[in-house]
Amino acid sequence: MEPTPENMQHLSGFLGQTLSPDPATRKGAEAQLTAAKVQPGYAPLLLKMILQDGFPAEIRLQAAIQFKNLINQHWTASETHDYCMSDGDKASIKSEIVGAMLTAPEKLQPFLSEALGTMSNADFPLDQKWPELMPQLMQHMDSSDPNVVQATLRTTQAITRKYRNASHTDELWNEINMVLTLSHDRLLNTHKNCLSAMAANAANKQVLDTIFSTLELVARVFYDLNYQDIPAAFDDNLDVWMEGFRQLICLPDAVKALFPTSGDDDKLSIMHAMQRSVCEALLLYADKYIVIVDDTDNRSARVDERPVFQKHLGTFVEAVWGLLTHLGVQPQLDKLAVSAIRFLSSVLKGTHYSFFQPAHLESIVANVVVPGLRIRESDEEDFEDNPLEYMQRDLEGGASDTRRGVTCSLVNAMCSHFEEAATQLCNKQMDALMGLYAANGTDWQSKDTALYLFIALATKAETKARGVLSTNPHVNLIDFFQRHVLADLQTVTAANVSKNPILMADLLKFVLTFRNQLPKEAYGVVFPILNILLSSPDCIVHTYAACCVERMLTVKDGTVPRVTKADIQPMLQPLLTNLFGCFEHEASKENPHIMKCVMRLVTAAEGGG
Repeated sequence: MEPTPENMQHLSGFLGQTLSPDPATRKGAEAQLTAAKVQPGYAPLLLKMILQDGFPAEIRLQAAIQFKNLINQHWTASETHDYCMSDGDKASIKSEIVGAMLTAPEKLQPFLSEALGTMSNADFPLDQKWPELMPQLMQHMDSSDPNVVQATLRTTQAITRKYRNASHTDELWNEINMVLTLSHDRLLNTHKNCLSAMAANAANKQVLDTIFSTLELVARVFYDLNYQDIPAAFDDNLDVWMEGFRQLICLPDAVKALFPTSGDDDKLSIMHAMQRSVCEALLLYADKYIVIVDDTDNRSARVDERPVFQKHLGTFVEAVWGLLTHLGVQPQLDKLAVSAIRFLSSVLKGTHYSFFQPAHLESIVANVVVPGLRIRESDEEDFEDNPLEYMQRDLEGGASDTRRGVTCSLVNAMCSHFEEAATQLCNKQMDALMGLYAANGTDWQSKDTALYLFIALATKAETKARGVLSTNPHVNLIDFFQRHVLADLQTVTAANVSKNPILMADLLKFVLTFRNQLPKEAYGVVFPILNILLSSPDCIVHTYAACCVERMLTVKDGTVPRVTKADIQPMLQPLLTNLFGCFEHEASKENPHIMKCVMRLVTAAEGGG
């Protein structure tokens, strides 16, 4: 299939027809494209079309999608796709792909980037099938055109991102060193040049947009190349890299003011995206190259300490703490917040926790922990509109990548070495939050925050199956339960079962979390309330109530179930009635938690374990 004007027009027509609202037209065009993919010259023709300004944007986009899919499926043969692209087409594409990445519109570059990643995974540097790739690419890093530099970095990252998940082998390390030999100095120069340009253009948002875009890509490539180990080139220049990262975390207020976060904009600004990539790089070093104390046997779990990085830790603790203290709570900032909080948690759990001073801890609790745990409008919307997703995050361990989830982990990390001090600071905040709720019964959000804070503070060790196994000795769990959980649960009646479902779910989560610590007398008080809450029309409330029943039935005192067969008999029929009633609600027609509770209840009533 030669790249003639006639063939280009034919291909353009078929690509356009794939966008037709008519199913028959779409199906016919897709059949033509499927037949064309095995013809020699088809893939190079698609690549040329992507770069042709004369074709409409939507046609070029379709060509980019087709090209990406073709490379992914047919660059090499596989069990599912036995057709393999010809060597001639491969050679043609290899000679053009780098130039295409540098000149294609930015919206099309991700498709070319993915295709190039597939190609490099197969051919670079395996058997030196593509030895010219990196030299050809790196010659563009010195360009004075920032768009070319950015395209070069995107292409480089398409090659290096595989290092994040690859097994450490001699072959892989040789490849990384080969890439480093060609790229490190240029990467470092780009990093330094951008920092100088940032200082010279601190009031020019348009220029800063370009600079931050470049620095964000530099940080991503830095992460890839350091993932397996710290190469000597980075170790030798780490002071320069780290000073640059410090500047990017501690941007002047005048620069930050140019990148406000709007509540209506769900996209992360390029400044914040860049800072997130920098925090990810710092987190990588903190996770992999400082000692973490293993609390289970009081031994160091990791001994790969790097003094060159350690001397920067105190600076970055201050910098990241300051960043978080002034970071907004808008959802679009969550990814940055998550990376930054994880960095602090990693340092707190390590042997260098002494970088944290009392003033740090107090500010972190007040300005990072409490705002990070506070429920937001988007969470409330998910509770109402996406209950299954909400429960997956809140109940089933899916919160590890959320701001709330990592904030809970931060509290745990603070308690690793500062348990008593952290407890006092958190108690102070919880008292204030509970005071707000008591003064104004409508401020349930404050109590919601306090409950999450207590759960994070009190939990020392837990498993999903068995619940909390040990608790913070500096908290009075039973007193908190009686005053702030049971007192509210005892107000539940059949008439008000629908009242404030989010707070009710919080109370149930507390019972579920600390089921092992609650005495048998509390079980006798709680079970009738759980039965009432099973009749709640709210999917999350009746699901959490069912989870409480099911898990509490597994708790044993020694070898004896805390809830015996005799305890269950008076409650059995009402519980089963309300459990089966849950299936009448649309959101719970196939609720696995309800099914599991029914099975557990029947087994326990028969005297099973």
